[in-house]
Amino acid sequence: MDYELIEVADENEWRDYHAIRREVLWEARGRTGYNNKHGDEYLPANHPLLLRLDGRAIGTTRLDDFGNGTGVVRLVAIVTDLQRRGHGRKLAEMVEAYARSRGMTRLFVNVAPDAVGYYEKLGWQRFSWDETELSGIAAGTIQMTTSLVNQC
Repeated sequence: MDYELIEVADENEWRDYHAIRREVLWEARGRTGYNNKHGDEYLPANHPLLLRLDGRAIGTTRLDDFGNGTGVVRLVAIVTDLQRRGHGRKLAEMVEAYARSRGMTRLFVNVAPDAVGYYEKLGWQRFSWDETELSGIAAGTIQMTTSLVNQC
């Protein structure tokens, strides 16, 4: 299996990125109103990422760089037909390596309650890092953190 993590840049990558997020994080959860033009996607410190497996787009996340050695992982999604097969773990590993390459030493995330166990298995710990984040789509989530220091 050949994995590739890329920063979304061209029209086809944006199409795949938004299609995965819309399907997995909105439609599959009964939500409506997905906005593929949301301004946060295009901020210079935010990095929309697409995971490919053998050329097929299978996962997404966005890594927002706070500029102080920390960042936040947002809206992690793996296509429905490939969930629970280790691809999310691979995405997490690759995002952490990407964050390290950009000088980040600590990551944060807002986690849906049903995904807390998954993040704990990856070594993340519960940590309240910004209560103002807990609104909108992040309402009801659990805040967590992980250190990227001395991890390879």
